[in-house]
Amino acid sequence: MGPGETFSFIFFTIFGFAGFNAVLKHRVKMAEIKGPPRGSSVDLATQAAIEELRQEVRQLRDTTMRYDMSFDTALTRMEERVDRIETRAYTTTATSDPLARLRTEQ
Repeated sequence: MGPGETFSFIFFTIFGFAGFNAVLKHRVKMAEIKGPPRGSSVDLATQAAIEELRQEVRQLRDTTMRYDMSFDTALTRMEERVDRIETRAYTTTATSDPLARLRTEQ
């Protein structure tokens, strides 16, 4: 075995073990992130509390959406009313004052 082969063997052995260790640590962390081991189970009270919170969030979303739709409808009605009042005021002014039409056209 020559010095180049010995160096290559030592190099690949050291970095091979380090790489294998890094891959192994990564797989262990990913397994921890995915969830608890199969042997353990989540408490039923905890599951019920989580489901209750989910239901409350759904209800809040529905309520918020209803209020948003109601507000949007009311705003649209107010805009229509203001438009009608402005149109009526402009029409009334234009019919009662013949020079008003000439002033607005300039």
